[in-house]
Amino acid sequence: MQAKDYTKTYEQLIRTRLKILFPLIFITVSSYFSFIGVIAFNPKFFGALIVGTKISIGILLGFFLILLIFLITFTYVYLANKKIEPLIKQIQKNV
Repeated sequence: MQAKDYTKTYEQLIRTRLKILFPLIFITVSSYFSFIGVIAFNPKFFGALIVGTKISIGILLGFFLILLIFLITFTYVYLANKKIEPLIKQIQKNV
């Protein structure tokens, strides 16, 4: 394989990695900053109890935030194994 082919495969690896990372990072950072922003500027909202329960909105949304992060992690692992790993193996095989 020529250096030109290595460069194409490597560039494809970088593009694929960025296509996966940027949306996931955006979702993670925006959800955390939104959560912290509400805590900082409107803490009474998170202190309100859900009707008919003794659970506050903040506890419920914090739980959903943790679930979201697990979902983002699993999504990254799945996409990395499906799209990034084959490119890495192709580069390793041809070196």
